[in-house]
Amino acid sequence: MTNLSLKTYYSIIIFTCALLPPLVFSQKNAYPESWLETKQRMIEIGLQYESAWEFYKALEAESEDTTLSLDEVPDWSGLWEREGPVPRWFDTDQVGRQTTAALKGEYAEMFNEILANAEQGRIWDPHAGCGQPRGYPGMLKNGRPHEFAVTPHQTWHLGQARNEVRRIYTDGRGHTPEDWAYETEHGDSIGFWDGHTLITHTMYTNGGWTGRMQPYLSTALESIEIWQKTDNGKIQADVWLYDTEALETPWYTRQTYNQIHQEEGSPLRLEYWWNCQSQNNIVIETEDGGTTFLDFDFTDMDD
Repeated sequence: MTNLSLKTYYSIIIFTCALLPPLVFSQKNAYPESWLETKQRMIEIGLQYESAWEFYKALEAESEDTTLSLDEVPDWSGLWEREGPVPRWFDTDQVGRQTTAALKGEYAEMFNEILANAEQGRIWDPHAGCGQPRGYPGMLKNGRPHEFAVTPHQTWHLGQARNEVRRIYTDGRGHTPEDWAYETEHGDSIGFWDGHTLITHTMYTNGGWTGRMQPYLSTALESIEIWQKTDNGKIQADVWLYDTEALETPWYTRQTYNQIHQEEGSPLRLEYWWNCQSQNNIVIETEDGGTTFLDFDFTDMDD
């Protein structure tokens, strides 16, 4: 970019995207050309930075506000459902089984092995049962309801699937010091507010799988996310994943969440039911390498 600051450039992109009609996901050529151009610009923004941390610090330097007072907290209440044609694809632009991530080395080999097994009907998903978290970034694509709790000093991203809770600290703290830090499923996330836009940086994940028939990433993973509630009532996150071990280039995706309509007085709420005591969630590996559930019934009587 030569004449526009990063913040101004990004604002133009967001404004353009807010005006787009609903997208058709069935075929690549069904996308409006403006979305393809917008996505390419977002990819190019990510390529300007060697790391997500460098990207994050550039945005922080241009932000006007970094913390919120209680009366400035945006309303992200309600239950939200991720938008996309196939819930298991991390990038909703993916067509078929081939990921849009530019994988390299052993991570490209692992993904090719996943695809080869899938062709033989062997699709193993160890996260499918018994309360095992998908972790970050996989939880972003979960098809079960999501909930957001925004406070001046923290934002919580809650996922019904696998009881996932991700905390983003926005009180001005940095990341956990390196000599104290260790890798976890969701990593360590900090962020700041620029108006009602939340900008985050995540690191210290334990890598792992982004999802069924999706790539593995390494513990070198770090990310930047730009979250906002759009004019059409969606919650939207632009996400750039950087991984020096697994990715040739940053992997950009847009994650969008639609609010689940509820009538006044509706009892619908985020329920946690992924647990190891319930037989309807225990997953076992079959002899041919696939996945199945244990035999179960909704009664306390054996067949």
